[in-house]
Amino acid sequence: MPRFPSFRRSVATPATLAVATAAVLLATAPTAGARTAPAAQAGRYYHTWATDVSVRVSEADPNTCGRHPSVANCPDVREHLQPSTQFYVYCQGPGQTVGGNPYWLMINSGTTTGWMASYYVAYPDNRLPDVPDCPGMSGVGGAGAQAAARSARALGPYSVTAYETVNIRSAPNTSSRAFDKIRAGETRSDALCWTHGETVRDHGYTNDVWIGFTEGWASAVYLKGNEYAGLPADAKC
Repeated sequence: MPRFPSFRRSVATPATLAVATAAVLLATAPTAGARTAPAAQAGRYYHTWATDVSVRVSEADPNTCGRHPSVANCPDVREHLQPSTQFYVYCQGPGQTVGGNPYWLMINSGTTTGWMASYYVAYPDNRLPDVPDCPGMSGVGGAGAQAAARSARALGPYSVTAYETVNIRSAPNTSSRAFDKIRAGETRSDALCWTHGETVRDHGYTNDVWIGFTEGWASAVYLKGNEYAGLPADAKC
């Protein structure tokens, strides 16, 4: 499937709106319910080997959960995954060691977004290939630290402010489930990274950038700043 060009955040003229495509844009993230990976992203889909694997968040303190995922820091369980359940991995980073594996994954199962211990992935190594590091997470020794150094990405977490109330959704599109809201004037300090998703047009703005938080995604159209809501351009999920 061809990739559509991304739309930078700009004031849209009526002519622009008349010719703009209404197609949903997919890049590094799936739509809710998606189970089949595009060929270019096949390496970012994995499955579980264990029973009742918890997908975790922290409703009260998402910033701490995102910086160092653990059972204590991410106490709220959104879903239990069963053996062979496929999911999409946004990024990976260090957290509580589980089964000898220090990595945790920010995932989308098709119905929810959250953190999962990498120990439960059906893959022989601790660190997954072709999956970027999550911004804002402290490095670990060995291969993980070397990979983070090579990435040269600006690390977060980042603060963003909403100029209008916006939903935080399970995937970067308006048809996915809304888990939470950022209210008008509210500042969140747990923004992790950005990705391309569904193009949103509102209040004269057009943008396909979505900001990733520990519990989901919010359209940058409703967040103050540039097309990345003030995040660095290299903080891509």
